Amino acid sequence: MEGSAGGAVGLTVGLHGRPWHRFPLSRRLKENLGKTGLQRTTILQDLALTEVLKGRDLILKARRGSGKGLFVVVAALNRLSGGNGDREFFPRALILAPEAARVVFLREWARRLSEGLEIEITALSSEDRLTDEDLRALENIGDLLIITPDGLNRALKWHLLKLHGLKLLIVDELEKMVARSLTFTRQLLQKLPPPERRQTLVLMEDLTYPALEVAAEITREPEEIYVEEGRLDFSSVDLSVIHISKEEKFSLLLGLLRRRGWPRALIFVNEKSEAQKLTDDLKALGLKAVFLKPELPLPLRLNFLKLFARGEARIMVATDAGCRFIQDPELDLVINYDLPEIPSDFLQRAARVRKAPGEIVSLCDETGAFFLEGIEELIGKRMRVIFPEPEEEWLISPAEVREELGGSGRPPARAPRVRRGKFRPRSRR
Repeated sequence: MEGSAGGAVGLTVGLHGRPWHRFPLSRRLKENLGKTGLQRTTILQDLALTEVLKGRDLILKARRGSGKGLFVVVAALNRLSGGNGDREFFPRALILAPEAARVVFLREWARRLSEGLEIEITALSSEDRLTDEDLRALENIGDLLIITPDGLNRALKWHLLKLHGLKLLIVDELEKMVARSLTFTRQLLQKLPPPERRQTLVLMEDLTYPALEVAAEITREPEEIYVEEGRLDFSSVDLSVIHISKEEKFSLLLGLLRRRGWPRALIFVNEKSEAQKLTDDLKALGLKAVFLKPELPLPLRLNFLKLFARGEARIMVATDAGCRFIQDPELDLVINYDLPEIPSDFLQRAARVRKAPGEIVSLCDETGAFFLEGIEELIGKRMRVIFPEPEEEWLISPAEVREELGGSGRPPARAPRVRRGKFRPRSRR
């Protein structure tokens, strides 16, 4: 799990989270959770509730089935259980759901868990128009409104809804709204009270850069929690390993990149200081490289990600702390400059390869040799070993790269054909 302000959010909860009674929730809400048979949180709910109860804005990515829906309802009901507020300015909490079926799902959970809380719930699941029933509901709006984007747009357009008292905004599965229409979604969210007047929770099932950009616009210094398992299926990915000394590793990396025609590549390094040094060394040769620092503010970090996605930066260097921020659907090459010390981190790195067929090349030096066996045991297969011979075609000096690229950061239109120490064109495997 990652955090925007302080790097990684540590996984400090058990496999199934903690009991609900351990959280500072409304007493009646905890009783209602117990009546449903729900005794413990999921990991996602544990991590997310910890931040939400501090009053933090939140961006959360997790698949369906991980407990997002229940988390949304619990967060909203707990926020509303503290008082009735000013009757003139209802609703006080708004859940924006992408489709009618999701509205119905969240409404049923909200009704089950709000027993005895004196919280009025209004749910409008219409997508193409507002029905007479919807219009009547809007005349006596409740504390919590669950609605689709089209329904909210019509209600605001016809001045049927006041949102001056909105204290909590939850946008559920934002990426689906953005995929449907980025412009419509952005304009709709701009009609709501500004971020500084509310707490905002944004949930996504699949992280996309356009959706993340919108999320950054509607939140204030959000905590980011990205929950995913990592790659488990390697059938569409070519796994290879090259054994090399630490002293020759940089020269091998240059040769590896040149043999593949200077592709877009994501390079993982274990230590932050080494990642910065590698980035600086690559940039000094004229290669367009960026280092994705996880502690960067979300807008700046998103700018680096978009530069890489557009190909304006050919190489992105990252550590495991920034791994889950990278969601590039066109990425097909990952290079492990360092093998990860924790085998499961290999699965997370491998999940960055989104385009098939993909390739993961690992450089194994004297230190990495201690981690290789555990990684291969976890993935259930041996990686194909590449022997870098002849050395003059694999180990390339920085001076040769600087001369060839000429500071452009891109390969020449036709690679030079020379006999020794230079790139000899080959067909890719």
